[in-house]
Amino acid sequence: MQPVRWTLPLLATLLAVSAGAIGTSSAAAEPDAPADRATTAWRDGALRTDPAGLVARSDLVQEGPAWRAYQAMPVGNGKLGAAVWAEKGYSAQLNRVDTFPLLKSAGRLVVPGLDPLMRAGDYSGRLALYDGQVVQRGGGMSARSYVRADADQFVLEVTGADPGKEQTADLKLWDGRTPKASAAKTVAALAETFHDAASGSTTGAVAAMTAKARDVSAEVVDPLTVRLTFRPNADGSFRLVVGVPYYTGGDVAAAAQKAVKDADDPRTPQRHTDWWHAFWAKAAPLRITSADGSGEYVENLRTVQLYTMAASMRSAVPSTHGAVVRMFSSAKDQADWAQDSYWHFNLRMLVSSNLGAGIAEYNAPYFRFYLDRADLMKQWTKDHWIGGKGTCVPEFLRYDGTGDGCDNTGEPGWVKRILSSGPELVNNIWQQYRFTGDQALLDRAYPLMRDIVEFHLSVLKPGSDGYLHLENVNALEVQWDTDDPTPDLAGMRVVFPIVADLAAARGDTAMATRLRDAVTKLPPFRTIERNGEQVLAWSGTDEAPQNTQNPEMEALWPWGQFDENSELLQATYRQRVYPQDKDWGMDSTWAARLGQADEVKRMLLKGIQDFQIFPNGFTVHRTGREAVRQQSFYNEWGGVLTTGLQEALVQAYDGVVHVAPAWPGDWDVAGSVQIEGGHRISTEVKGGIPSVVGIQAGSKDSLRVRNPWKGEQVRVVDQRTGRTVVAPTSDEIVTVPVVPNHGYVVERVAVPLSSFGFAPLTGQPADQVKTVGTRILGVQKSEPPLRSDLVTVQKPEKLQNLVKAQPGAQIYVDRSYTITDLPAPLTGQALIPGANDDSKNTSTDYLTFDVSRPATVYVAFDARGEGVWWPEWLKSFTRTGETVGTTDQRLILFRRDVPAGEVKLGANSGVADKGNSTYLTFVTPR
Repeated sequence: MQPVRWTLPLLATLLAVSAGAIGTSSAAAEPDAPADRATTAWRDGALRTDPAGLVARSDLVQEGPAWRAYQAMPVGNGKLGAAVWAEKGYSAQLNRVDTFPLLKSAGRLVVPGLDPLMRAGDYSGRLALYDGQVVQRGGGMSARSYVRADADQFVLEVTGADPGKEQTADLKLWDGRTPKASAAKTVAALAETFHDAASGSTTGAVAAMTAKARDVSAEVVDPLTVRLTFRPNADGSFRLVVGVPYYTGGDVAAAAQKAVKDADDPRTPQRHTDWWHAFWAKAAPLRITSADGSGEYVENLRTVQLYTMAASMRSAVPSTHGAVVRMFSSAKDQADWAQDSYWHFNLRMLVSSNLGAGIAEYNAPYFRFYLDRADLMKQWTKDHWIGGKGTCVPEFLRYDGTGDGCDNTGEPGWVKRILSSGPELVNNIWQQYRFTGDQALLDRAYPLMRDIVEFHLSVLKPGSDGYLHLENVNALEVQWDTDDPTPDLAGMRVVFPIVADLAAARGDTAMATRLRDAVTKLPPFRTIERNGEQVLAWSGTDEAPQNTQNPEMEALWPWGQFDENSELLQATYRQRVYPQDKDWGMDSTWAARLGQADEVKRMLLKGIQDFQIFPNGFTVHRTGREAVRQQSFYNEWGGVLTTGLQEALVQAYDGVVHVAPAWPGDWDVAGSVQIEGGHRISTEVKGGIPSVVGIQAGSKDSLRVRNPWKGEQVRVVDQRTGRTVVAPTSDEIVTVPVVPNHGYVVERVAVPLSSFGFAPLTGQPADQVKTVGTRILGVQKSEPPLRSDLVTVQKPEKLQNLVKAQPGAQIYVDRSYTITDLPAPLTGQALIPGANDDSKNTSTDYLTFDVSRPATVYVAFDARGEGVWWPEWLKSFTRTGETVGTTDQRLILFRRDVPAGEVKLGANSGVADKGNSTYLTFVTPR
């Protein structure tokens, strides 16, 4: 099957579908239909929805506070992000998207006075997606947290506080950071810049804090901490605002004052929610229902993905690096992978999911990133690819325009000779134009598109077989130094004709001719036998794999070179070597394009089980991980899931609109998907069968629609004019002429739209956490950190949250092991948890804590260390003859009486590079 070649005149009149056409609607528009009458939300040319109710179905409910950092809830405005959780009363880590090279955090806000709210017996909380904020209530108090949609300010609004009780708010950084601290009257600030020696650039941020309250004063506590002290307003309310603008140096106090400008503007909350409501009014809706709740769970993850895009992708650069969305981090400055660079492979699913969801504008950072660096990439190609002309787009590109991708001057490597990223960029630019009609983007991007295909033309080598070959390049990261990778052959087959048409339209007939000639000389895809079936090969040769991608499946998506009728691709899918073993796997989309509805569901649920370990919906890169041990939030799986869902519901990649081509039969759905031409296709599917199909036209076009009810008669009606535009027909493919901003219904003649009652698409706000398998969306109630008047941990900071010692209590801050049994005198007492990552630490000054009165300190050690690595300081303790049972190891218990004051203990091990499970510390009164 050949790729569809769209011509430019098709989009001459393309218009975006307006928010009003999407169809917000009141349920009072028509009385509820009788219970025995089928209903539809399609009416008057649009799918009528109640975005507030529909989106709230996916709210992340907090049945209890998020005591642990990995449970943090994300808020953001596309440039500034924050992670909100309940540590030390209330914590919010603030992160900008542009503090290169390491994207270091701007600091953590800590408000101890919110601890009563968090510990209240009637606590409730949620990430309210429709309003773009975290809302928490309890004990007569409320807290609302958000990053302003219109300014780089984090806002915490509190009500119900004791007007007479003094409050503090700290803004702090951590060891290793070197900020400038400032405090002047009611504004406190930390500012830091970061110099990149490789590029010579300087970036940075200032975090400035003020309060709308009484008696506000600011002070510098220490080089890493500033503080506000204040009393709530007479009505018990206060507002904290932390402005976090970009900063490259200068007067900190002046920058701080500017950062908190308009902090007391009463219009801020309404402006913020108005922005979010407008976003949801435009986004393509989707509601899934199922008997087992799995469909609702998948719907929730898609909604969270759309929220994440709006909250993170409004900057000059993408927010995702190697699939990690750093701007929502709650892990100080820790991050996986290189935060100064981007892998194209981890961005592409975000682009496709945004297109189908009708929020293509959030692809802008992706396009800006590459277009802003076009000249740098071209120069890099000239310097590092011998014989290459034009521009090679590196798979791995640093923020300063340098990369380790396009280079044939040395040995091959993981990303050093991947050439398929450039064609993907070309295709994504074209798709963005096709979906949105953004002529300015296409005009700006054309020189880069031309340079990319120029590069590929320059590196193709004529072979004795008459074909043009790519030699000594990579098939993704799987095969190094191979020939004719399948992704590259498929990509050139698609983008050469696209750029040829663009070149011809611009009078560049020579380039158009070269591209059209080259397409005819590309070699056929190679096939091999795998497990007795003939399948597509990864490439033209048989190099051993280096990574776990499936290059051959790229011909199906993103390149659309085959469809569900291809027995070769059906076999290739069955026999793919690496079935979705990483969060980047597009298996659900491949299954959708092959018409495999059951497989779509299986892959989505498997991916959730394998990757979605965080209660906020974020994921990890590979299987076998647990949340307490991971510190990076990944979001590419959200793009994978969203793309797969949308392709299962509506496809149009081959020039024909397919409705519900691979929708799971036990998931009922109502919703919309955006397709090329700016059209929005809506449908409602029950038991795998669509009821009606609606088209909201975005441009003048002739849509080819596959009959959703094979063999039945259908007709198409323009609902604006009432005119039948397609008379009754049972043809397999129906051609529908459409004009912009008109709505059309494709209906069965035997079951017309008029036979359905009207029921707008709405829903009720989520009222509990969602579960599927062992995975959770939302925060379940859990034991809070222990409050103790006996013991206070000074260092390390990560061990400062005390745990109530009892069966089921977690014993480590970085493992999920728990207590199974312990001696009665320790039950209910203070446990200082261990950090198992420190099991081989040999420091003599590791743990410092204060006891307010004489106490007994118990330490529980791993028996495997006796006579091997137990530290010398343990000799000052007495063996009790008792043990502590855990789900990890049974630990041997020691004790020592201590007077009131400071207590210092050494680290877990006394021998370098040795050590097993870290010790636990219990403190009891004497």
